[in-house]
Amino acid sequence: MNLIAHAVAAWQRGFTIFPCNPAGTVCPQSGDIIDKQPHLVQPGKPYKIRWGEWATRDLDRIIAAWTASPVANPAIACGPSGLLVVDCDVAKGEYALKGTPFESLHDRLGPLVDGHDALREICKRCGGDFGELNDTFAVTTGSMGLHLYFRWPTGLRASQASPVKGLVDVRGNGGQRGGYVLAAGSVTTKGPYVAENGLPVRDAPPWLVELCREKPAPPRPLFAQPRRGGSIGGLVDTVRDAAPGNRSNALYWAARSACSDGIPIEDAVDQLGAAYSGDGGQRQAEATVRSAYRNQQRKEGL
Repeated sequence: MNLIAHAVAAWQRGFTIFPCNPAGTVCPQSGDIIDKQPHLVQPGKPYKIRWGEWATRDLDRIIAAWTASPVANPAIACGPSGLLVVDCDVAKGEYALKGTPFESLHDRLGPLVDGHDALREICKRCGGDFGELNDTFAVTTGSMGLHLYFRWPTGLRASQASPVKGLVDVRGNGGQRGGYVLAAGSVTTKGPYVAENGLPVRDAPPWLVELCREKPAPPRPLFAQPRRGGSIGGLVDTVRDAAPGNRSNALYWAARSACSDGIPIEDAVDQLGAAYSGDGGQRQAEATVRSAYRNQQRKEGL
């Protein structure tokens, strides 16, 4: 079976592709089946390509690769292809959603719920149109899951978090290299990947973009939460790692915590003061520590 036609078909859709291992490829070190991993380019000489660097839109390079390895599975690099692929998996076991925000699906659908059912519920909760969501290019996977392809907005980073762990995953441009999926026509030990339709890839609807976009990291605190429990090491780190302009506040807070933890004041003066690098130098540091101890002792009635 020559898979070059499927590789070219993926290229014709505008996808950036690279070769993955043929069906049944066995890792010579572990003995595991690795037919979803980047291709062992030369038979008998196992090594992986760096797929994030190899992935290409160069048709001559694609033809050369599949001429040399005609049974390699074509894979799609989602990031450079401008794609978000929603991966709906088959049910992993009975009542797999118990204890999750989606466990009520078992009341309606029984003990086995698959990823497409979970995606329907996500769509409903987000106010989307499930029929419209499915009106895009789709591929059935070798394990009878479903890949739904969407165009992802340029310049927006996708998250790698699973909307429903174990049932609904996403592959996009998140992380260091983004993700990839096997293209239609690929064959693994679990079965073939089959295009469900010939539809164009539609734009990801706004609610799906909002769900899958990378969320901003929480703001860094002005200074780290000191470690409690009688050890001054974490408090020293609190002072040392405090953001510039907030070291005096960090020193004061750490000193009060040290007092509450029963650390002798002279130890706090020496060690917290040594970690302080704000205005006023060591004299200001000592004054801040002693003031913090007085206030903490007053608060605790000591």
